[in-house]
Amino acid sequence: MGTGSDRPHAEPMSMNEVEACLYEAIVTLETSPGDQGGDCRGRGHDDATIDQTLRDMTERGLVVQGGYGGEPVYEPARRDGA
Repeated sequence: MGTGSDRPHAEPMSMNEVEACLYEAIVTLETSPGDQGGDCRGRGHDDATIDQTLRDMTERGLVVQGGYGGEPVYEPARRDGA
């Protein structure tokens, strides 16, 4: 096991309920690329909330947005400074 100086620095992150729901769906690939908020809609969160939360998470550096077949796709951002 490496020492503290051997490991890359990663900022801790905190998330609200909607962010945690979206992040879980994104990192576990439980949703199709065009519907990464589907599970969160099933939990009662509306499209406007999901869309705004994804924008906020992108701005905060928690996720990055790419594209897949013309649809926005989100994936976890690297948080180790690389």
